[in-house]
Amino acid sequence: MPDIMHRIKIPTPPERIYQALTTADGIRNWWTRDADIDSNIGGTGEFRFYGRRFVAKVNIDELIASSRVGWTVVNAAWDGKVIQFDVEADAGGSWLSFAHRGFKQADQNYAAATTRWGYYLVSLRRYLHTGQGMPNPNDTDI
Repeated sequence: MPDIMHRIKIPTPPERIYQALTTADGIRNWWTRDADIDSNIGGTGEFRFYGRRFVAKVNIDELIASSRVGWTVVNAAWDGKVIQFDVEADAGGSWLSFAHRGFKQADQNYAAATTRWGYYLVSLRRYLHTGQGMPNPNDTDI
C-alpha cells in the first residue's frame, strides 16, 4: 500500500507546531477555515472544504505533547485511514514528519491527496513563520 510522507523544517518550537495541529484555531489558520476538533484522545475532528463538498472526519487516537499527533479517518474522505504528525526539536526550529497511510493504490485520488498535503504543510510552515497561512478557502486551486 502506498503511503504519503512529507518532512518539512519549520522555524518555530515544537510547542507551537503541536498547538497548530491540535486546536481548531490553529487548524483554521493553515488547513481549512471550516474546522472543529476536540483536543483530547478519544475526541473527534471534522474538517470541511469547498463549501462542505469535501468533509474529513477523524478520531483523535494519539497526543503526545509537542511531539506526536495521531488520527484515524472515520469517513470515506480518503482510502488512507491513518494520519500521523511527528515533531522533533532541532537547532533553529523543528522538523515535522507527516504520514498519511493505508491508501489502496497510487491512483489519481492518491496523487491529489499527496499534492494537497504538501501544499497545506507549506501553509502550516508559513502560518507559524509569518502568522499568515493559506487555508481553504484561501488556498490555491492545484
